[in-house]
Amino acid sequence: MIEATGLRLETLAVAHADEMFAPLSAAAIYDYMPGEPPASPDALRKRYEMLAKGRSPDARDQWLNWIVRLESGQCAGFVQATIYPRRTGDFAYVLAPEFWGRGIAFEACRAALSHIERELRVTALFATVDPSNLRSIRLLSRLNFNEIAPADYPHGDPEPNDRVFSLSLSTPSPEE
Repeated sequence: MIEATGLRLETLAVAHADEMFAPLSAAAIYDYMPGEPPASPDALRKRYEMLAKGRSPDARDQWLNWIVRLESGQCAGFVQATIYPRRTGDFAYVLAPEFWGRGIAFEACRAALSHIERELRVTALFATVDPSNLRSIRLLSRLNFNEIAPADYPHGDPEPNDRVFSLSLSTPSPEE
């Protein structure tokens, strides 16, 4: 668990599926990312069974997934990262629309980024964003991500027209 101002990040568990179904069912979320709302709590549970393993099927990539839980006890969304063998990763977040514009995503992402940098020795993170998702673009800027050319994205091909952002993290010295 990661504590942050006004919220905590809980490591994803299958048991979160029932609580997360409603927040992830908001159609507005999918205006900015591929996919559709989960079909049912059962479908979300199946997805969480896979994600909760913490590794890709070939065990090369580490999957980090946290549920964003507010002080009120509500689940607001999630933060996630995929860490690749070369210590770079992809970073993403989703919050239900009723929590947009309240600083929750900033606090959750800042806490996750600090953990990733401190605990996992990741050197760079990347995020891809639909160009019409201005909130997300502003958030990445506040988190010190910088826009890069899509051709410089090292983890495959981003969605067509997506903007790509990168965050360089400090590299720990060998004696650390």
